[in-house]
Amino acid sequence: MNIKDKLQIILITFNRKDLLEKTFQQIFADNSPIKDFDITILNNNSTDGTDELVNEYCSKFPNLKHIKHKINIGGNANIAKAYTEYSNKDYIWLLCDNDTYNWDSWHEIESAIENNFDCILTKNCKNTDSEIFHQANFAPACIYKTKNITSTVVENMYDNVRNLFPHLALTAKNINDGNRFYIVKKDIVNIGVNPELKTMYVRDLIADEVPLSRRMIFWSVGFFNSVELIKDRKKQIEIINGLKHFHKSLFDLFKTIIIYNQELKEDYFYNLQQIFRVLSFKQKLKFILAYILVKTSRKNYKYWFIRYKKEWEDYFQAVNEQKYLDDLSEKLKNKKVLLYGAGLISNVLLENYDLSKLNIVGICDKKFEKENREEFFYNLKTYSPNELKNLDFDVILFTLKEFEKIKQILKKDGINKKMLSAVKLSNKYVLRV
Repeated sequence: MNIKDKLQIILITFNRKDLLEKTFQQIFADNSPIKDFDITILNNNSTDGTDELVNEYCSKFPNLKHIKHKINIGGNANIAKAYTEYSNKDYIWLLCDNDTYNWDSWHEIESAIENNFDCILTKNCKNTDSEIFHQANFAPACIYKTKNITSTVVENMYDNVRNLFPHLALTAKNINDGNRFYIVKKDIVNIGVNPELKTMYVRDLIADEVPLSRRMIFWSVGFFNSVELIKDRKKQIEIINGLKHFHKSLFDLFKTIIIYNQELKEDYFYNLQQIFRVLSFKQKLKFILAYILVKTSRKNYKYWFIRYKKEWEDYFQAVNEQKYLDDLSEKLKNKKVLLYGAGLISNVLLENYDLSKLNIVGICDKKFEKENREEFFYNLKTYSPNELKNLDFDVILFTLKEFEKIKQILKKDGINKKMLSAVKLSNKYVLRV
């Protein structure tokens, strides 16, 4: 049997026409192995022109089906609906409207389906319950065998809509039953941008009509509550112990959770209670220590979670970024400076600050590796990282918040130039790096 006869693909969307179009371009590209698969769009009653876009693609690709809900049932309910009402084949893969794809490892997916694996991870990770459960919070990270969607799983999915991750009920089922997992060697799908990061869990809702506990929830609260779907208490503890979520340790994660709740969720203590209750005794001690550390700190965490342009503008104004740049200019007098990083920070700096005293020879970024790249970025000559060895410069000035890994890579590649940050770090404010 052909793989496309075994795999049902569902793509959920709501009011992200531009992002959805980029997703379609990847899914229906000539090199896409799923361009001929049956794909169903579950449209959460979009009002931004998504209908017209989807219908346009439906006219070109008869394997694409468009279902539009009468009302917006919420992103997480849409996930539950996809798994419980539209899983018509042996396997189901749920996609989002804002991610990116690399099809190099697709042959592994086909092999895993042929070999009857229960859950196939489209993202590489260690083969441990903790790593798998963590990766699975990102819905497109798993392709599931539909026979494991039992009545209990369905009930647990809808119950877990409130905790943001209904699909983890199916992941937990596979872990609880000791089912077979396959993990690809190279990521096929990666998390895309979330432009509504602060409001993504209550999009299109009247905020003051949403219960406070629902309005204040965030990733960590939902994930820790979802750990209860795992039956074995020892496994619950192992999953939590192995959870770092881009942090160096569980303690650092606890610290970030507490700061996030303090700065972005009005210090809503119920969130911390929800997390605390599922921890083991040793984990609770770490959590308490992290809480004391944050609450007794003299540091200001106002800018801990900078993500948007306006927030960077406010931060740079608060730390007197212009004076910092002027001082750098004096230190780097007669030095040829290369900016590294052409993202949000560089946009803010180049639009709002005077860098003319720096002898800038150009700007480097991975996005300039493309053949049809921009030749200039804010009137600065663009370079890709693999061009640095042949470039005449003295200093790299990073327009990035986090660049330690890049420094290490550059040094391994033989780039032994002086490397500094264009972002002023203040003793008063703490930036998350």
